[in-house]
Amino acid sequence: MASTATATTGTAGAKSPAKKRAARPIYMVWRRVIDEQTGELRMGLCADSSIDQFLCREREYRAGDQVRCEIKKARNVKFHRLVHALGRMVSEQVDKFHGLDAHTTIKKLQLDASVCCTYEAFDIPDLGRVMRQIPESISFDYMTEERFREFWRGICQHLIEKYWPGLTEEAIEQMTGLMPGEREQ
Repeated sequence: MASTATATTGTAGAKSPAKKRAARPIYMVWRRVIDEQTGELRMGLCADSSIDQFLCREREYRAGDQVRCEIKKARNVKFHRLVHALGRMVSEQVDKFHGLDAHTTIKKLQLDASVCCTYEAFDIPDLGRVMRQIPESISFDYMTEERFREFWRGICQHLIEKYWPGLTEEAIEQMTGLMPGEREQ
């Protein structure tokens, strides 16, 4: 008789790509538009990109549909670019990460540094409880600006301690190739 492990936390099964997209927020941009019914100039939310337009079509939204919205200002895209530029740079300069793409490099650094990670416990027969570390998503949709800054500082501190002892967080930021002052403080 085979024994199976049971997870004490976690998700129940993998989602299909369509279900993942259905849960994904649609990014909108405020635009001045003419209301066809009244002829008035109004502010309207329009899909921000072709991906957002695709998501609207896939969900079959039509003109005149009433929808419920939770409106939040998006996180600063420069921070997202900054961390992916760091991932590219680390994969080019640190042997352990050679050949990895920027995203995979960042996820490995996140695990190695144990920054912005959660833990999942498994009870395995004959072994007992086993813990697994899971890196949090750094997606705009899941990580606040404040948490992202914590993530950035933690990754930089890990790089300084393990690979680049002569550098500072500011030096690492400058090495990513972004112009000074491009990242808001």
